[in-house]
Amino acid sequence: MVNVLGENPFLGTSQMGRFVVRLSDMALIKADDSFLGAFGVSRDESIGSDVGNMLDAKALTKIVAAARNTSTTARISLNIDHRDGRRVPLEVVACIDDTLEGEVLRCFALLMTQNHEEFQHRRFLASAIEVSSQAIVIANNLREIVYVNPAFTQITGYDSGEVLGKDLCEIPALETDELAIAMLRQGIAAGRPVQTELLSRDKDGTSYWVDLSVVPVKDDHGAIGHFIATAHDITQRKQVEAEMCRLAQEDHLTGLSNRRASEELLEREWNRARRGKGTFAIAIADIDRFKLVNDQYGHQVGDLVLQHVAKTMEQALRSGDWVGRWGGEEFLICFHGVDNFGALIAAERLRKLIKSSPLKTAQGEQPLTMSIGVSQYQPEFDDIDTMLAQSDSLLYEAKQTGRDKVLCYGCSDTRMESVIWEGSQVQRALHEGRLIPAYQAIVDLKNRTIVADEALARIRAKDNTLVEAKNFIEAAEALHLVASVDQSISSSAIARCSHAVLQKSAIAGHKHFINLSQQFLANGEQVGAFLARAQEYCEMCGDTAGTAKPVVIEITERQGGDIMLLKKNLKPLTDFGFKLALDDFGSGYSSFRYLAELPVDYLKIEGWMVGRITSDKRTRLLVETLVGTAQKLSITSIAECVENEETAQMLYDMGVDWAQGYHFAHPMPAVEMTAAH
Repeated sequence: MVNVLGENPFLGTSQMGRFVVRLSDMALIKADDSFLGAFGVSRDESIGSDVGNMLDAKALTKIVAAARNTSTTARISLNIDHRDGRRVPLEVVACIDDTLEGEVLRCFALLMTQNHEEFQHRRFLASAIEVSSQAIVIANNLREIVYVNPAFTQITGYDSGEVLGKDLCEIPALETDELAIAMLRQGIAAGRPVQTELLSRDKDGTSYWVDLSVVPVKDDHGAIGHFIATAHDITQRKQVEAEMCRLAQEDHLTGLSNRRASEELLEREWNRARRGKGTFAIAIADIDRFKLVNDQYGHQVGDLVLQHVAKTMEQALRSGDWVGRWGGEEFLICFHGVDNFGALIAAERLRKLIKSSPLKTAQGEQPLTMSIGVSQYQPEFDDIDTMLAQSDSLLYEAKQTGRDKVLCYGCSDTRMESVIWEGSQVQRALHEGRLIPAYQAIVDLKNRTIVADEALARIRAKDNTLVEAKNFIEAAEALHLVASVDQSISSSAIARCSHAVLQKSAIAGHKHFINLSQQFLANGEQVGAFLARAQEYCEMCGDTAGTAKPVVIEITERQGGDIMLLKKNLKPLTDFGFKLALDDFGSGYSSFRYLAELPVDYLKIEGWMVGRITSDKRTRLLVETLVGTAQKLSITSIAECVENEETAQMLYDMGVDWAQGYHFAHPMPAVEMTAAH
């Protein structure tokens, strides 16, 4: 941990040496061969002895005083007497450091044997380094930092004493991705020059960019003795580049992504869908009769219309969806995780919103309508242009058949009306408290005892009958009501679980499966609110975070979605103690990826597979493979939709642990299920 300014390989001095003095008794405790050679003494006779034997008291006093008068390092020049009688000019760079042995004086000595002109030249170069606006760092061949100039402190906020001895690749704190750091390390390890741009943090936590160059310094024999790193602060340049990039990708009038940026975003969406990471739909929306607005009121009002429509749509989109200006009065919209009807409903919502949001101008309210063409991603499409052409064709048809409408490939007006009606029934049931959970028992196939139940969504109709989820869940998903359904059912199920534990009822020891959709789990705030409610109920039961809970979160990959986002949002729930079940296993292409990425405790075998095991050998072998996989992963297997005893017995013989279905019990409200127990 010494300052090496003026080191031989860097500035050309003839000889250098390091030494350390313990200030309590002025004993020389460390010295390298170069320093000892300057005095013509051996290591045995000098280490541990009074350093005054080599440096006179006046010189020592001068060195210590200079080091104490500065917070970093001090530099002094003096002459020493060599054993052979020669007077040797010496320059010493010193700093005082606190160690376990007390205060020590760390020194770096430069033996000045060249002529005066060369010496002055080196001093000039040394001064240039000290006043350079670029950060300069010197490290030894072990990558340990041995010198930093004042510019380093100015840029990073770190004093020399805080970084001397540290690894060149470790400070200041780097924000750059691991790949860039790995390339830096590899270049240094290989002894080759490295040049890169790095994002770092200064001592106060402020981010900044540097253009970093690291050059190895070799001796006459080709061995690397030191590394010299120079870093130039390029934060301002990066900010200018970022602003230029933003301007290049942003429509100056609306603030939305321009066509070029929208095309890039579309390409990412396409590639993401191709990798099986969810689906998407695109819509091209056109402001109806926009030319008449421009002609009648002028381009200034036309610009206000574009800005108003852009802002209205942007604020109405779900998280993850986006809108860009496609050109003229056209906009491109991307909807994530929706099927045809979901995309149709989302676009219809935007159309209605624009129609109900006229622009208020000095000339009065300007009514606005839009025509929209929608295309949903299909695996058989060759490229994104196919989707764009489909959307554009539907937009043209909407314009030609009356304007102010949404057309979606594969969607009929009759089905859209049905979805809207079903969705209205869900909304009314939520508002009136008629959306309730019905619980279906899950039994242990070994002894046929009830070990768990699953909360299934039902709507209690006006005549007191229960409407099954299959009759309304598609509409709830299309209208983005399924998260509200999940919230209602999960709250009731957790309250029931807590009540059972407190009352020590017959179901107190059971597991309770709760379905949470991808729409619900994709929203971190909703997951956080669900966890907060669960924590309140669990605290009532005396449970604490981290302990195993009887609640099992049931998810399905049928709807697609971002697995890594799902994993992130599920983690607080599993950390709290909830278990995880993978529902409908075998219903989609990503089943095994979900099994690999998520901490699954229960695997529920898809009903269509269960129903065929008694009649189809291939299906039976497939189920046996799934059961074997679950056993190897210590996952409890659960068969769904068991309709008869023959199927139940075959499942047990195959090694399936638990089962549910009409053969054992129909779903029933909590009151009826409690009475059945």
